[in-house]
Order: sequence, then C-alpha cells, then structure tokens
Amino acid sequence: MPTSVPLSFPLRLTLSPALLGLGLGFGLWTVVVPQAWSQTTLPGIDQRVSGEATLTLPDGTTYKGEVFNGRFNGQGVLSMSNGTRYEGNFKDGKYQGNGILTQADGTRYEGEFADGAYNGKGVLTNSDGSRYEGMFSKGVYSGPGILTLPDGTRYEGNFAAGEFNGKGVISYPGGVSYRGDFSNGKFEGPGVLSLPDGSRVIATWRNGQRLPK
Repeated sequence: MPTSVPLSFPLRLTLSPALLGLGLGFGLWTVVVPQAWSQTTLPGIDQRVSGEATLTLPDGTTYKGEVFNGRFNGQGVLSMSNGTRYEGNFKDGKYQGNGILTQADGTRYEGEFADGAYNGKGVLTNSDGSRYEGMFSKGVYSGPGILTLPDGTRYEGNFAAGEFNGKGVISYPGGVSYRGDFSNGKFEGPGVLSLPDGSRVIATWRNGQRLPK
C-alpha cells in the first residue's frame, strides 16, 4: 500500500522590530508526498496472465487495464481501498511514465513517474492549497521548481533533496523578499533582502544569518 514521506520547508520569515541584527527565524511547512503502490506481484493472480483485465483484490482495491505476466503493464486505473487512485502508465507493477495520482483528501499529482515514484516534471497540489510545480527525483523536489504556500509565500528556484538549494527567490506576505543563494532551506552566500519600505539589505549570509561586514 502507499506510504507517505514528510518533507519540511521554510515557511515564513520572522523579523524583529527594526530588524535587530537581521536575525532570521524559520517555521516549517510539511508536505506529505504519497509514494508508490508497493505490490509488484499481485496476490492470487496467475503470473502467466496477460492482456486486458479487471481485477479486485481482497482488500477492495480494484484495477482495470493492461496486464502482462501477472503484473500491471501499460495503461490502467488503480483504485485503492483507502481512496487513493492512480490513472496512467505502469511497468512491472509500478507507476511509470505519465500519470495522475489522487488521494481521498484531494491531494493530486499529475506528471511523470519512474520506478513507482515522482520522477521528472510534475505538479503536486495538496488539499490545503499548497502547490509545487517543477522537477522531481525519486519522489522529492529536485531541480527547478515553484512552491506556493496557502499564506501566499512563494519560492521559485532550485531544489535538491527536497529543500531550497542553489539560487532562488522567496517572497513572503507583507512585501518581504529574498533573492540569492540557499543551502538546505536557508539563506547561504550572497543575497539581497528586500523590505516593505523599499530598502534593501545586500549581504553575505550563513545559516540564515547575515554575516558582519
């Protein structure tokens, strides 16, 4: 059955009055990424079966589509007993190629899969309204992408291992934005912090803190 992997991202920037030392505090936003159907071999199905099939598994999960050697292969629709539904291409019982994965709570992913996980370009929309559009690798954000949170926070830039890494721009509600380098979700290296009054702080950052000149 599908599992879930929580990914944490910086949610918002907290600025003290008068920007005391420009200390930056981050909350965390957790995104739950549904993972692949885990059964590559179907219980009770003759491994010689190939062709079009309509199957119902003991737990109520149903599959309608192409089967080869007793496994999902080709186009099909898998409706799981927990409300998760996948429509798209399969290879050897795993999600492969283009497909749409939806969950009972409304979370929806549309895009490319490889070896049962998000791989390539896709759009993930969560039930709370957060949305990611960009590149995935092995089920996590990796490469260029855009993450938008329900409060209006928006990040556009590079991701690695599911976090902000490399160059990017993050904009917060209230008019604060940062353009520059990130490492593991925090400001790192040269960057520009723009404030609501129009002023800018051009500095070098380490672990989310401005380094003294």
